[in-house]
Amino acid sequence: MSNLLPRIEFGLQSLVRRQRDCPFCHGRDHRVVARKHGVLRIRRCAACSLYFTDPIYKSFVGDLYGAIYRAEGSTTKVPDGGTLAAWKATQFAGSDKHCAEQIQALGRLGAGRRLLEVGSSWGYFLYQAQGAGFAAIGVEPGTPRRAFGVRELGVDIRPSLDDVPETGFDVVYCAHTLEHIGDVGEFFGECHRRLKDGGLLAIEVPHFDLEAMGADVLPIIGAVHPLGLSRPFFRTALPRSGFACIGMFDAWTAVPASPMTTTREGNLIVVARKSAHKVSPST
Repeated sequence: MSNLLPRIEFGLQSLVRRQRDCPFCHGRDHRVVARKHGVLRIRRCAACSLYFTDPIYKSFVGDLYGAIYRAEGSTTKVPDGGTLAAWKATQFAGSDKHCAEQIQALGRLGAGRRLLEVGSSWGYFLYQAQGAGFAAIGVEPGTPRRAFGVRELGVDIRPSLDDVPETGFDVVYCAHTLEHIGDVGEFFGECHRRLKDGGLLAIEVPHFDLEAMGADVLPIIGAVHPLGLSRPFFRTALPRSGFACIGMFDAWTAVPASPMTTTREGNLIVVARKSAHKVSPST
């Protein structure tokens, strides 16, 4: 029952609401490329190649988004005291929250040690990044998870990007968060503003390219993940947002030496550098 109401609400929204504008470029040159459950439309923007749901789910009756997220097997459940103590003693080695590969990759990129993480959950990445010498701040809108990280791990997690007045970060890191964001163009702008000149944006998302990979990727997109993010989208969106793409990868161990050469299912890792200017859509 925990996710029944949000699913009903989303189904009703699919019948009566429409997503008129692209969540990145705000254009209206997009078309339906697939349907889920007969009612939910999956659209692809012709201008920027972003896939998105029509409509994008908005809960009007409480924190039902969180209920769906938990029901779909997310990694937002916090550990008990004994488990957390054991993980902290080993910097999370052997757990599914071990982030050594990500942190080592950021070190190889050599951008610097001031780091902002967007989508921190309960702070396990921030804790490990601090242990590796990064000066790290996080952002997490979920109050229980944010409070747990601050209390149990002693990390600095803010409720929103509006609560991060600091600028000049060396790295903005964002793992499995971008696919949840309603206005991805605004997100890129906020990251650009907080990075130093030449700073790095490092993103990990589920790889969604319906055209290249077919219907097998459709389970990725829906109420929880309203955006489908592909290599063609990032090639278009990053320069328009003031970033130069360094490379796209299918594993952190491949960063930065071995970028992807073919499109395949799994995770997509994108590393980009803040550039001096933005490229207009007509360029």
